[in-house]
Amino acid sequence: MVTIKTATAEDAWKMIVKQVMKNGIQLEDERDSVTKELLNVVVIVEEPSISKPPEGYFWTGEKLKRYKKQFLDPDGQGFAYTYGNRLREHFGFKVGKNIYRVKTDQIEAVIKRLRENKTTRRATMTAFDPSIDHYQDEIPCMILVDFKIRKNKLYTTALWRSQDIYGAWIPNFFGLSGLADHVAGAVKVTLGPITIHSISAHIYENNFKDASKF
Repeated sequence: MVTIKTATAEDAWKMIVKQVMKNGIQLEDERDSVTKELLNVVVIVEEPSISKPPEGYFWTGEKLKRYKKQFLDPDGQGFAYTYGNRLREHFGFKVGKNIYRVKTDQIEAVIKRLRENKTTRRATMTAFDPSIDHYQDEIPCMILVDFKIRKNKLYTTALWRSQDIYGAWIPNFFGLSGLADHVAGAVKVTLGPITIHSISAHIYENNFKDASKF
């Protein structure tokens, strides 16, 4: 396991890229793509509110803003999945096979729990649906988000089963931080550290050259 703790996301990302490029094991994935991979990389960003994308990185501006909105938008927008759809509309109480009576907005559900009890350990959301995800190829990479309030700060922890460190970690972080900021504002606490656990932290071969610059 690799654990990295930094003040900002930019510094964290550079350190993960360096770790994967230096110590990652080369392998071919299910799509026959060559990658370098480290297992169980845990990153703690202590100051998410002052974090920004690395200078010169290709996820910036409006593109990054649109991606952040997807974490809060229940509309699937025609994709196989979006995190906003999985967290706000995908699950619900069933009255029959594949028939939902009430859609479950997990974001509002965790906000309600945190408002009712600021020491709760039950403010957890999931994006993985075993009833369908075990039978299809396009499945969520982020599978769990958990919130804790301690000393009037919101602590956010997210679990990625698989994470493209060079191409996706930055937008993933800012999407998650936008979600965390929304929850913190709703329960009137300060946005605290964000922890991301990447079970498979990997970089694709076509990014090796660019990643090596960092």
